Amino acid sequence: MRYTSKRAVEYDLEQHYILRKRYLSRIEELSDYRGVYIKASIKNRRRLFYTIKRPGENHYTYAGDSEKSEIRGVKEYRFYKKMLAVIESNIRVMEDFLGVYKVTRAENINELLPRTYQLSRDAAVLKLEPAIGKWMQEMREIKSKYPILNPAGLTCTAFDGTKMRSRAECIHYEAFYIYDVPCIFELPYELGHEILSPDFTALDVFEMKPKIFEHLGNWFHRDLVKRRQYRTESVDRWDQFAQIGFYPELNLLLTFGAGDSDFDAQAIHRKIAMLSVPPPSEDTINMLRRL
Repeated sequence: MRYTSKRAVEYDLEQHYILRKRYLSRIEELSDYRGVYIKASIKNRRRLFYTIKRPGENHYTYAGDSEKSEIRGVKEYRFYKKMLAVIESNIRVMEDFLGVYKVTRAENINELLPRTYQLSRDAAVLKLEPAIGKWMQEMREIKSKYPILNPAGLTCTAFDGTKMRSRAECIHYEAFYIYDVPCIFELPYELGHEILSPDFTALDVFEMKPKIFEHLGNWFHRDLVKRRQYRTESVDRWDQFAQIGFYPELNLLLTFGAGDSDFDAQAIHRKIAMLSVPPPSEDTINMLRRL
């Protein structure tokens, strides 16, 4: 299950630690409302009013028919207390999970076996992961040889601090991380005297072949002139990718914005998640053909 990988849970756990600190601080700011209780009642089937009981008081007293600052304070205090309880519960679950979770990499599993049953170092299943690491290293070395294209355009920050050009690219990058798909941002490709830099180059680990991901954020631009220009430029770019062996929806995978700046994050995740599972077997394909 790639989505619940150890790294993804560790990242979520770090965010929960931050949230816990934030809500503990907020609860402390509202400590005056600790031990304060309120009741909401309806009079004459229409009018809503509140009664309140403060620490040391034995009875509820009338507090008004609107949410005055004291009523809002009590509600906010209870909200933050409930939020903190959920955060604490999530932290315990994730800490327990990380305590028993085993990384499902071939080398890790092999080491869990008794020595008698361990695979030899040259076993095919153990060679795959070093090959992935080698591909990543080679691609990084290639990218380092070229200057960064328009560095001023890198205005968005991804979850790990990597600078990118749009929110959509940041969402792509996070999805590659979650599904454990090796990728390089804006890997340069030479085409004659021109350099092509697609959004992402990802490695299909089941075929050990690269695939390009391009996000077409302005494909449905509201301005008809800009839309046509953008589409013309995109198709010309696809022709260039075809010259280096990448074809739309074969190994050039496309995602689209739904409007000028809108996009479907779920659709992006679905497309990237396809690279985290093996392709269907012949038996599966034949079964589908019979349906």
